[in-house]
Amino acid sequence: MFVFSAFTAFSEGLSEAYENVMSVYSQGDHSVTKEIAVDFLSIAKEQNDTYYMTKTYYLLGYLCTHTDDFGNAIIYYLEGARHAEISERDDLKPSLIAIYKNLALILGDYGHYSLSHKFINEGLRVASELKDEQQIIILLNNRIHELLSEKRLNEGLKQIDSLLANFHVSEKRFLVMKNKLGAAYGELGNHKAALENYKYVIDRGPEVSPETYALCMENTGGIYLEQKEYSKALEYLLATYDFDSDKQYNQKALRTLGKIGQTYFELSDYGQALNYYQKAIELIEQGNQTPTSYEIFREVSKVYSILGEYETALEYGRQYSEHLEQFIAQQKEIEELDKKYNIQLLTDRYFDLLAANTEKRETERMAKFGIAGSSVFFLGLLLIVLYRNHRVKREIENQLKSIELLSEV
Repeated sequence: MFVFSAFTAFSEGLSEAYENVMSVYSQGDHSVTKEIAVDFLSIAKEQNDTYYMTKTYYLLGYLCTHTDDFGNAIIYYLEGARHAEISERDDLKPSLIAIYKNLALILGDYGHYSLSHKFINEGLRVASELKDEQQIIILLNNRIHELLSEKRLNEGLKQIDSLLANFHVSEKRFLVMKNKLGAAYGELGNHKAALENYKYVIDRGPEVSPETYALCMENTGGIYLEQKEYSKALEYLLATYDFDSDKQYNQKALRTLGKIGQTYFELSDYGQALNYYQKAIELIEQGNQTPTSYEIFREVSKVYSILGEYETALEYGRQYSEHLEQFIAQQKEIEELDKKYNIQLLTDRYFDLLAANTEKRETERMAKFGIAGSSVFFLGLLLIVLYRNHRVKREIENQLKSIELLSEV
């Protein structure tokens, strides 16, 4: 019914048609929503409606991320951002900020940290124009996340200090920052400072931010495990597992179970180690995965080897190999997607287009001062454009055709 109403609404105006697309989206069927959004986009293109083109590109990018189609997600997001920038419509700027945030997160996950920071900076530029402090805080939080992910720990610590010194953050955001401080100090080997930050969150309880509380409990137990203070490690890790299970934080529970099993293994309590490793395997079989969940099977194999049950050890060793192969295949798939869509070239193209649009605006502004007053500027602009075209011409010519064939835009 929703699909039918979406198509019949095309003749009734873009506004009603877009509302119908969003009605389908609200039902949670991403594949159907994507189909009608693509059709709606073609109508918006025919009518050259920048507003609905931008909104639909944004929606399609979001849908692609939720169907693991990250290459096309990047393409749709870039198209949405380009149209929003060209239009200069204030009512599109919130969507533009969201697009830049999402692009930064995807590119960070792909390991393109420099590109991720570029888009965070673009988001900060637009948020600053709107004087939207909440969006600025969120974007700075994302910058901190990327800095810590790429192990630029001291820069991350400085960014956290700057954020807390220059902005009034909510209590929940403050607790998130304390956890990030703990993570950074822990990576730097400063366990005392890490524990101080984690315990600050723990002492305030789970009411304000239960997920942050769970992370700090788990991380505290992890530090004590690293320090071989096994009784303290178990105290925190067992409490964390109970909390994660109650809240159905399955991926957090899976990580915690691995650490509990490791702690009992270090204590030579192999029965308990197997008990908690088996609980972790049950979560994996229910579809809960983490990037390193395959390691559980190797640990179980090690326990059975120590117990002399070699056939069982071999079976879990085989399962470990299978899960490891799956992980490697996923990593290769990500690398192939990166090559297929040539993310670096796509984003370079975008920033060249953005720069050209900025130069166009400046040209129009300068033209108001008269031909004589702006002749030097035009000469400089010509040189800039010629230089840029020379720099990217061959690269674009070689790859543009294949990229556009792969794109659904």
